[in-house]
Amino acid sequence: MASPRFEELAKRIEELRRCFLPKEFDPTGSYGDEVYEHTRAFRVLAHAEFESFIEDRVIEVVDNAISQWKAAGSITASLLAMMAYRESAPAIPESLSGAAARPAKFPSLAARVEAARTELHRYARNQNHGIKEKNLLRLLLPIGIQEAEIDATWLSAAEAWATARGDAAHKGAKMQVRPDPQNELKVVNLVLEGFRDLDEEMANK
Repeated sequence: MASPRFEELAKRIEELRRCFLPKEFDPTGSYGDEVYEHTRAFRVLAHAEFESFIEDRVIEVVDNAISQWKAAGSITASLLAMMAYRESAPAIPESLSGAAARPAKFPSLAARVEAARTELHRYARNQNHGIKEKNLLRLLLPIGIQEAEIDATWLSAAEAWATARGDAAHKGAKMQVRPDPQNELKVVNLVLEGFRDLDEEMANK
Protein backbone atom coordinates (compact mmCIF):
# COMPACT_ATOMS: atom_id res chain seq x y z
CA MET A 1 0.00 0.00 0.00
CA ALA A 2 1.37 3.39 -0.97
CA SER A 3 2.13 5.95 1.71
CA PRO A 4 0.19 9.24 1.90
CA ARG A 5 3.39 11.01 0.78
CA PHE A 6 3.58 8.88 -2.35
CA GLU A 7 -0.08 9.51 -3.13
CA GLU A 8 0.67 13.23 -2.85
CA LEU A 9 3.58 12.80 -5.27
CA ALA A 10 1.48 10.88 -7.81
CA LYS A 11 -1.23 13.54 -7.65
CA ARG A 12 1.31 16.30 -8.18
CA ILE A 13 2.86 14.59 -11.21
CA GLU A 14 -0.60 14.29 -12.75
CA GLU A 15 -1.21 18.00 -12.11
CA LEU A 16 2.06 18.87 -13.86
CA ARG A 17 1.12 16.64 -16.78
CA ARG A 18 -2.18 18.51 -17.21
CA CYS A 19 -0.52 21.91 -16.89
CA PHE A 20 2.44 21.43 -19.23
CA LEU A 21 1.92 18.60 -21.71
CA PRO A 22 -0.52 18.41 -24.62
CA LYS A 23 -3.86 16.71 -23.94
CA GLU A 24 -3.27 14.63 -27.06
CA PHE A 25 0.09 13.77 -28.56
CA ASP A 26 0.89 14.31 -32.23
CA PRO A 27 1.58 10.93 -33.90
CA THR A 28 4.20 12.60 -36.09
CA GLY A 29 6.02 14.01 -33.04
CA SER A 30 5.95 17.51 -34.51
CA TYR A 31 5.22 20.39 -32.16
CA GLY A 32 5.63 24.13 -31.90
CA ASP A 33 8.31 25.78 -29.78
CA GLU A 34 5.87 26.42 -26.94
CA VAL A 35 5.23 22.70 -26.45
CA TYR A 36 8.96 21.99 -26.23
CA GLU A 37 9.39 24.75 -23.68
CA HIS A 38 6.51 23.38 -21.62
CA THR A 39 8.00 19.90 -21.82
CA ARG A 40 11.29 21.18 -20.43
CA ALA A 41 9.38 22.85 -17.60
CA PHE A 42 7.54 19.59 -16.92
CA ARG A 43 10.86 17.76 -16.69
CA VAL A 44 12.39 20.25 -14.24
CA LEU A 45 9.33 20.45 -12.00
CA ALA A 46 8.75 16.70 -11.99
CA HIS A 47 12.36 16.20 -10.93
CA ALA A 48 11.85 18.64 -8.06
CA GLU A 49 8.82 16.66 -6.91
CA PHE A 50 10.73 13.36 -7.00
CA GLU A 51 13.62 14.85 -5.06
CA SER A 52 11.30 16.30 -2.43
CA PHE A 53 9.45 13.00 -2.11
CA ILE A 54 12.49 10.82 -1.44
CA GLU A 55 13.91 13.30 1.06
CA ASP A 56 10.60 13.50 2.94
CA ARG A 57 10.11 9.72 3.01
CA VAL A 58 13.64 9.01 4.24
CA ILE A 59 13.16 11.44 7.11
CA GLU A 60 9.74 9.97 7.86
CA VAL A 61 11.13 6.42 7.99
CA VAL A 62 13.98 7.38 10.32
CA ASP A 63 11.77 9.43 12.63
CA ASN A 64 9.27 6.58 12.90
CA ALA A 65 12.06 4.12 13.66
CA ILE A 66 13.40 6.28 16.48
CA SER A 67 9.92 6.77 17.89
CA GLN A 68 9.43 2.98 18.00
CA TRP A 69 12.77 2.54 19.71
CA LYS A 70 11.99 5.16 22.34
CA ALA A 71 8.48 3.83 22.97
CA ALA A 72 9.13 0.09 23.01
CA GLY A 73 12.82 -0.54 22.49
CA SER A 74 12.12 -1.93 19.02
CA ILE A 75 15.13 -2.06 16.68
CA THR A 76 14.03 -1.68 13.08
CA ALA A 77 16.15 -2.22 9.98
CA SER A 78 16.20 1.52 9.34
CA LEU A 79 17.49 2.34 12.82
CA LEU A 80 20.19 -0.31 12.56
CA ALA A 81 21.23 0.89 9.09
CA MET A 82 21.31 4.53 10.13
CA MET A 83 23.80 3.73 12.85
CA ALA A 84 25.81 1.31 10.70
CA TYR A 85 26.22 3.78 7.84
CA ARG A 86 27.15 6.72 10.05
CA GLU A 87 30.52 7.91 8.79
CA SER A 88 31.91 8.97 12.16
CA ALA A 89 31.10 8.08 15.74
CA PRO A 90 32.43 9.19 19.12
CA ALA A 91 34.85 6.93 20.95
CA ILE A 92 33.79 4.36 23.55
CA PRO A 93 34.68 5.47 27.10
CA GLU A 94 37.17 3.51 29.16
CA SER A 95 35.24 4.05 32.40
CA LEU A 96 31.77 5.02 33.59
CA SER A 97 33.21 7.94 35.53
CA GLY A 98 34.94 9.19 32.39
CA ALA A 99 31.70 8.96 30.43
CA ALA A 100 29.80 10.83 33.15
CA ALA A 101 32.45 13.54 33.40
CA ARG A 102 32.70 14.16 29.65
CA PRO A 103 29.26 13.58 28.05
CA ALA A 104 30.16 15.64 24.98
CA LYS A 105 33.07 13.32 24.19
CA PHE A 106 31.34 10.12 25.33
CA PRO A 107 27.62 10.60 24.58
CA SER A 108 24.96 8.15 25.70
CA LEU A 109 23.29 5.71 23.30
CA ALA A 110 20.27 7.98 23.03
CA ALA A 111 22.51 10.95 22.23
CA ARG A 112 24.35 8.93 19.58
CA VAL A 113 21.07 7.96 17.93
CA GLU A 114 19.88 11.58 17.94
CA ALA A 115 23.19 12.72 16.44
CA ALA A 116 22.88 10.15 13.66
CA ARG A 117 19.32 11.32 12.97
CA THR A 118 20.47 14.94 12.86
CA GLU A 119 23.17 14.05 10.33
CA LEU A 120 20.71 12.23 8.08
CA HIS A 121 18.18 15.05 8.35
CA ARG A 122 20.88 17.55 7.45
CA TYR A 123 21.94 15.59 4.39
CA ALA A 124 18.38 15.08 3.16
CA ARG A 125 17.30 18.68 3.72
CA ASN A 126 20.43 20.64 2.86
CA GLN A 127 22.99 18.53 1.03
CA ASN A 128 21.07 16.24 -1.29
CA HIS A 129 20.75 17.68 -4.79
CA GLY A 130 18.95 15.23 -7.01
CA ILE A 131 17.88 11.69 -7.74
CA LYS A 132 20.94 10.36 -9.50
CA GLU A 133 22.33 7.02 -8.36
CA LYS A 134 24.81 8.53 -5.90
CA ASN A 135 22.07 10.69 -4.37
CA LEU A 136 19.62 7.83 -3.99
CA LEU A 137 22.14 5.42 -2.50
CA ARG A 138 23.26 8.06 0.00
CA LEU A 139 19.65 8.32 1.16
CA LEU A 140 18.38 4.76 0.84
CA LEU A 141 21.18 2.61 2.22
CA PRO A 142 21.22 4.39 5.61
CA ILE A 143 17.52 3.58 6.12
CA GLY A 144 17.92 -0.14 5.50
CA ILE A 145 17.15 -0.45 1.81
CA GLN A 146 19.60 -3.06 0.56
CA GLU A 147 21.28 -3.03 -2.84
CA ALA A 148 19.30 -6.07 -4.01
CA GLU A 149 16.04 -4.25 -3.24
CA ILE A 150 16.80 -1.47 -5.74
CA ASP A 151 15.96 -2.17 -9.39
CA ALA A 152 19.23 -1.57 -11.24
CA THR A 153 17.45 -1.01 -14.58
CA TRP A 154 15.17 1.58 -13.02
CA LEU A 155 18.12 3.21 -11.28
CA SER A 156 19.93 3.56 -14.60
CA ALA A 157 16.84 5.08 -16.23
CA ALA A 158 16.45 7.54 -13.36
CA GLU A 159 20.12 8.49 -13.69
CA ALA A 160 19.78 9.19 -17.42
CA TRP A 161 16.60 11.18 -16.95
CA ALA A 162 18.07 13.20 -14.06
CA THR A 163 21.06 14.04 -16.26
CA ALA A 164 18.69 15.27 -18.95
CA ARG A 165 16.91 17.34 -16.33
CA GLY A 166 20.25 18.97 -15.51
CA ASP A 167 20.64 19.95 -19.15
CA ALA A 168 17.13 21.42 -19.19
CA ALA A 169 17.81 23.42 -16.04
CA HIS A 170 21.33 24.64 -16.78
CA LYS A 171 21.74 24.88 -20.55
CA GLY A 172 20.14 27.24 -23.04
CA ALA A 173 17.48 25.84 -25.36
CA LYS A 174 19.80 26.04 -28.37
CA MET A 175 22.16 23.59 -26.65
CA GLN A 176 19.45 21.00 -25.97
CA VAL A 177 17.72 18.28 -27.94
CA ARG A 178 14.02 19.07 -28.24
CA PRO A 179 12.21 16.79 -25.78
CA ASP A 180 9.32 14.77 -27.15
CA PRO A 181 6.41 15.31 -24.71
CA GLN A 182 4.97 11.82 -25.15
CA ASN A 183 8.29 10.16 -24.44
CA GLU A 184 8.92 12.56 -21.54
CA LEU A 185 5.67 11.48 -19.91
CA LYS A 186 6.55 7.83 -20.45
CA VAL A 187 9.91 8.23 -18.71
CA VAL A 188 8.46 10.27 -15.85
CA ASN A 189 5.83 7.59 -15.27
CA LEU A 190 8.56 4.96 -15.26
CA VAL A 191 10.51 6.94 -12.65
CA LEU A 192 7.30 7.38 -10.65
CA GLU A 193 6.63 3.63 -10.62
CA GLY A 194 10.15 2.99 -9.37
CA PHE A 195 9.54 5.36 -6.50
CA ARG A 196 6.29 3.51 -5.78
CA ASP A 197 8.29 0.31 -5.37
CA LEU A 198 10.79 2.05 -3.08
CA ASP A 199 7.94 3.55 -1.10
CA GLU A 200 6.61 0.05 -0.41
CA GLU A 201 10.06 -1.17 0.58
CA MET A 202 10.44 1.74 2.99
CA ALA A 203 7.17 0.81 4.68
CA ASN A 204 8.89 -2.38 5.89
CA LYS A 205 11.97 -0.64 7.32
